Amino acid sequence: MKTRQQHNNAPRPRFNAMRKAATTLVGSLAAVAALTLAACSDDDLTAGTTPAITPVSLEFNMPEELQRLIYTDKTGSECLPLIKGETVQIPYTLEPDTVTFADVEWTSNNEAVATVDQEGNITAVSGDGTGNATVSVTPVGYLSSSGISASIKVVVSNELVEAETITINATADELYGGDTLHLETVIAPDNSTYKTVEWSSSDESLATVSADGILTAQVSDATIAPVTITATAIDGSGVQGQKTFNIRQIVQPEEVTIDAEYNNSVWAFNEKTLKLDYTTVPAECTTSLIQWTSSDPAIATVDNGVVTFTGRGDVTITATCPETGQSSSTKLSIPSGFVRETYHNENNLTFSGDSYTWHDGYLTVKAPLSGTKCRGDLKNRQSVYLHAGNYPIIAVRMEDVKDKYAAEGVTKRNITLDGSSTGGFSGGLPSSNNKWLHDYKCSDGSHVFIYDLSQQGWQNGGLMPTNEEVLFKTFQFKYADIESISHDCEYNVYWLQTFKTLQDVADYIAGEGLTYDIIK
Repeated sequence: MKTRQQHNNAPRPRFNAMRKAATTLVGSLAAVAALTLAACSDDDLTAGTTPAITPVSLEFNMPEELQRLIYTDKTGSECLPLIKGETVQIPYTLEPDTVTFADVEWTSNNEAVATVDQEGNITAVSGDGTGNATVSVTPVGYLSSSGISASIKVVVSNELVEAETITINATADELYGGDTLHLETVIAPDNSTYKTVEWSSSDESLATVSADGILTAQVSDATIAPVTITATAIDGSGVQGQKTFNIRQIVQPEEVTIDAEYNNSVWAFNEKTLKLDYTTVPAECTTSLIQWTSSDPAIATVDNGVVTFTGRGDVTITATCPETGQSSSTKLSIPSGFVRETYHNENNLTFSGDSYTWHDGYLTVKAPLSGTKCRGDLKNRQSVYLHAGNYPIIAVRMEDVKDKYAAEGVTKRNITLDGSSTGGFSGGLPSSNNKWLHDYKCSDGSHVFIYDLSQQGWQNGGLMPTNEEVLFKTFQFKYADIESISHDCEYNVYWLQTFKTLQDVADYIAGEGLTYDIIK
């Protein structure tokens, strides 16, 4: 492509004079044509003429010293920052270079911010760094909407505003050799004159970074090595931002071993996901190369060591090293009717209140005051599968607000296990308030409220069958009618689980290092 520098176009008065003269000449020629038209054929009229060559494209040919200043704003427009009184000239390329009429016209849509003459000299007039003027160049006779035009936003600052801080943002901090990553910067203050930076790498044998912030990890002998990328302000302030990335090389895994604690372990369907712990040889291998498979995707799927439960039953998860063929497996059981919420994984949070605070190991449920009473229910946020034959015991360990706020006069609260199933079981279990089968008060002051699906029937539907699971779309503890308190209150929930027997409940409490007294 041949590059044509900006033409030294005549000033507009001269251009207008030429256009007037051309108009007069065209009129004279028209008179001559009228006298001869009758004697000429169509072929005679076109013989010996050359068709006009029209422009196909017009683009800026931005010099490097200006290109380094240009940034893209939130609207996707390219912006050129200038300081009041500064003048720059932008060359352009008009294609083809043999166009018949190569004259162009320069315009500014906001001359209070920036002006432009017909030589393409852009002058910054005034601005606070937010307003802008769009400067355009278009072939004479064409509209900017034709697409044969070039434009740029000019943003003017009355004085240089230097950067104070630079922050580098990226979607990852670890790359493999050959990977690329787009880096972005946040420059403060927001009204800093220049929005671009100069990039550099502490070790270009590990990673390079382009002028537009594309980080490329290099292939090297190092298994893993850090490299620091620096963004330096171009305003002369010397302000820098830095971010360190780990560059890894692809190392084939030779051996993989899944943690033995998972083998034949029981997991609840409502826990949704499980991230497996495993070790490899070599330790710093590329773990993404390990191939993971599930014996039954209808029960559980697996991706990069993370198991997602999709059904109930037994499933085997296998990890294989493709280079050596060595593998390791673990068997997981997701039994029908097993529910477990222990509040050790916020991403798997199932049982919560409308307003709550998650802690590692317990949940604080808010019970706001409404009128003269407080209420804060503990609700299951997804469907739950119960099986009165496999896991008939439902137990929840939580605080009792009658104990917690006794000194403030709380004398009443109602706790109702309420549900609604596809099998017609609904209402309270067993159909009214505070009807748990057992109440154990633990040595830390919390209570374990216990229900038995094999003995206690629902308000509607009665006892559940013991030979099949039942899907409950609603499953909640209504914690309401907290009376004789004049402010919002709250309570902690430590776990909610189903068990096979009461002895399993007792053993679980003991495993937490607690003792208990039987209240009921």
